[in-house]
Amino acid sequence: MKFLQKPYLFVCAAVLLATACASQAKLTRKAEMVYEAGEYAKAADLFEKLLEGEESKVNQAQYNFQLAECYRHLNNSRKAEAAYRKAIRLKTREKEAYYWAGYMALKNEKYKEALEAYKAFQKAIPKDIRSKIGIESVAAAQEWKENPTRYIVENVKAINSHESDFAPAYMSADFLSIYFTSARAEEDEKQSVNQVSGMYTTQLYEARIDRKGVWNKPVKLIDTTLNTPFDNGALAASPDGTTIYYTICKMEPGKNLGCQIYTSLLRGGVWTTPQRIPIVSDSISIGHPSISADGLELYFSSRMKGGIGGSDIWKITRTSESAAWSAPINLGPEINTESDEDFPFIREDGILFFSSDGRVGMGGFDIYRATKNESNKWQVVNMQSPINSSGDDFGIIFQGSTEKGLFTSNRKGGRGEDDIYSFELPELQLVANGKLRDMSTKKPIADAEILLIGSDGSRQSVRSKPDGAYSFKLNQYVDYIVIGANQGYLRKKMSVSTRNVFDNKTFDVDIDLITMAKPVKVPNIFYESGKWTLNESSKTAVEELGKMLDDNPNIIIEIGAHTDMIGDPDANMKLSARRAQSVVDYLLQQGYDAERIVAQGFGISRPVVVSEEIAREIPEFTVGTELSPDYIIGLPRDLQDKANQINRRTELKILASNYIPKPEYFEKRKK
Repeated sequence: MKFLQKPYLFVCAAVLLATACASQAKLTRKAEMVYEAGEYAKAADLFEKLLEGEESKVNQAQYNFQLAECYRHLNNSRKAEAAYRKAIRLKTREKEAYYWAGYMALKNEKYKEALEAYKAFQKAIPKDIRSKIGIESVAAAQEWKENPTRYIVENVKAINSHESDFAPAYMSADFLSIYFTSARAEEDEKQSVNQVSGMYTTQLYEARIDRKGVWNKPVKLIDTTLNTPFDNGALAASPDGTTIYYTICKMEPGKNLGCQIYTSLLRGGVWTTPQRIPIVSDSISIGHPSISADGLELYFSSRMKGGIGGSDIWKITRTSESAAWSAPINLGPEINTESDEDFPFIREDGILFFSSDGRVGMGGFDIYRATKNESNKWQVVNMQSPINSSGDDFGIIFQGSTEKGLFTSNRKGGRGEDDIYSFELPELQLVANGKLRDMSTKKPIADAEILLIGSDGSRQSVRSKPDGAYSFKLNQYVDYIVIGANQGYLRKKMSVSTRNVFDNKTFDVDIDLITMAKPVKVPNIFYESGKWTLNESSKTAVEELGKMLDDNPNIIIEIGAHTDMIGDPDANMKLSARRAQSVVDYLLQQGYDAERIVAQGFGISRPVVVSEEIAREIPEFTVGTELSPDYIIGLPRDLQDKANQINRRTELKILASNYIPKPEYFEKRKK
């Protein structure tokens, strides 16, 4: 009997193995069918079951990859990353595993692991642009996280539940009422579960904020006209809140209906029966609508044929609210990528906002701002942290054209799966502060007029305080001219621009005015010993003289050059004349009138008289002392050098203030 039992045992084992293999194959087919149907939560359970007791490493690699795909679609980045990594360790044949492992690691803020995975994907498929975008995203995410923008972001806890709450829409012109989508379950209410997401079917809720800024408890819309038994949500409303556009995902056994956009009107306080907008066939899903302020453009996202990548942003248009909608128009590669773009929002000022996972970002879906340039091309920028995070950020809406509103995120620290957050950009603090001073004495000029003129047409005027101080508040994206003027002084203009300023900033704009009462030293004009040719740094100083001539078109000036006592007096007189003329010649080359500029050389004939400013810098010199050759000879060697340096100078003197500019001047100013 013992001998006969052995073949019997082998036969039993073979039968059991064949049965197990058939059962495993059947379970595999079922898991794949459920996955293809989009029932990811159910498919994940089946792939987990397949992995139990599976000994083949090839099969383990495949099941882990498919399991990771389920968790990716279910938005569980932690489990998805772990499953992708297991598939990679088991040497999966799916090269996409490297990309998605990096993508999930980035969402989980594992920057080192994300970079390694993206580089591995780049090595596996060098031509795939997603690896480059991913590598750049790792660097950008860390930079933006460490240096956030000025937006203030807060979780609206009074609205959010432990489930998914998303896609708010303002329902009143005062922005005190919103509708939003939620997967929360109501007490004593039986609610179906969506097999795709594994969550309760989504319903529309309303929340209001009182005049004190406090949100009331959200209330589910009892209107069954809007809240159907299916998934409802991702809603947009007209500015007055009387027309809505929202998504309904109907389901019927054996039919692939997809999601469609419906519209409903508020009539007598009651919503009319939703009517489907015939954009595409029932089998193609579209959703996430956004309506323009004039009601003539409807933006949405869809994977319909003719797109660029996964889900694209599209729009339809009409000539009036009673006219028919056009055929769908894809927004093109300026907006759409080979990955997914969803949740468009067209602001009343024509700026488009949308979410994408196909651009450089912080992880998952990021929110982007798109504006039209002068060539009517979309220019797209990431809104960075804290609007964006390592999680999914989407569904942004604004209060009119202000930088204030709501958006959705599943970032860390939330109450549920997706939460609604508020955001606001505080007013930018841009200020121009300065002091008005006498250029030669550095003393403050009090009660003088300072004028601010902006490229936006703005004009402000203030008087300087006793200490010469003044201040202006500036606006963003404006070029300004600050003009200082006072009786007995030349006017002076300074430029300030806030075009590329995106953070609080104070501009220091001190204005030194040139007195018309006496000659004034022109700073930063230097020559090599015994030469009169202007060097490059001196040319910059002379160009400042040209600006002064532009600011004061009625003056005639004298350029006076002075030397020190070293050398032959006659030679120094000729040298100083040539130096003065070199300044005048350079100004003439710039197009200034010869009648306005006179050159004069003085040699050592007009030594400097020590001023208070000179005495402060060199205490050995007494105020009122003339630095003549006889005086300098009696000084120690080091003080002789300082005195000679002071005497070597180029001065400006106002000869007249009644010059009448030529017509060419006005043409130049006009340009």
